[in-house]
Amino acid sequence: MGFIGLGSVPAQAAVNHTLNYFHYNTFKDDDGRNWVRIEMGMNKGELEYEVSENPDRPYHLILTLKNTNRGDVKKNIGLDRKIARYMTLKNDHRDMVVTLAVTDSLSDHEYKVYTAEADRKAKKPYRLVIEVAADKGAQHKALGDESLEGVEGFTVVVDAGHGGSDTGAIGPSYVREKDVTLNIALDVARILEANGVNVVMTRTTDVDVYGPNATDKQELQARVNVSRRHPEADIFVSIHCNAFTNSSARGTGTYYYAHGYRDSLLAQQIQDEMVAATGLRDRGINQARFYVLRNSWIPATLVETAFISNPYEENMLASAEMQHTMALAICKGISNYFQSIGR
Repeated sequence: MGFIGLGSVPAQAAVNHTLNYFHYNTFKDDDGRNWVRIEMGMNKGELEYEVSENPDRPYHLILTLKNTNRGDVKKNIGLDRKIARYMTLKNDHRDMVVTLAVTDSLSDHEYKVYTAEADRKAKKPYRLVIEVAADKGAQHKALGDESLEGVEGFTVVVDAGHGGSDTGAIGPSYVREKDVTLNIALDVARILEANGVNVVMTRTTDVDVYGPNATDKQELQARVNVSRRHPEADIFVSIHCNAFTNSSARGTGTYYYAHGYRDSLLAQQIQDEMVAATGLRDRGINQARFYVLRNSWIPATLVETAFISNPYEENMLASAEMQHTMALAICKGISNYFQSIGR
């Protein structure tokens, strides 16, 4: 059940607002409930805004900020992924439409929307504040389209490609592969864990896995070593973005090294779900001698989600909503794989 705030100013007092501040944090209230607080600051006060829910999109809270432009705030923002998954900001004529995606149906959350005056001591401008509480059950409870079958008890190593000093490929609008892969990997981990999977991450932040100044081989071996330190691991999934000198190259492809039939099976299951979810060109599954694949001791696959060198697909990859779509597709492919092989 939500608490909806509605702010207004007289028509003659309408002002143009420019967002110049964004901050979010998590906290516990006096009853021990977990909340996420999102603050969007702006250059002027007296913001007029509307808050709405759409029954056709039960996982989304919609805010319309009147006479507001995005300023320096990013248009796609990843959040804690335990209570709130992501936020998108989109201009609609003179207004700004903010979509906040939460982890469960809004009916499972309490939320508050209100404005706060500038706080000079804390160096915070006038701002719109959104607070969302965790669902009424377990924070990581999987509901709706995030429910997976046959995965509980398995161990999955999730590898976010590149990171730290290695940006990976960079798109024409300067979207960086290492950022996209980390966002998707973290969402994959969240969904799998919510369904009872033991997840091992090669990295959870923007770092080199081996350490600074590593050679390519050292960095790749460090990722393989993460898996080898967990003998209980069942599969290894590496997440990447593709790139090519010709910007028209497009589509999704998944790779494997043929240690056995399970490698190709894992690749095919993920590829099928990725294509079905994104509608991108199906580049199929292919054998490859990628270091992390041929040196893996367990079934392994590498997902090239889309071409970051293609302007259209780069825009998709930068979208928090599409990142979630891809993460969920990867998880469904993993689910299909485990159901295929059995216990």
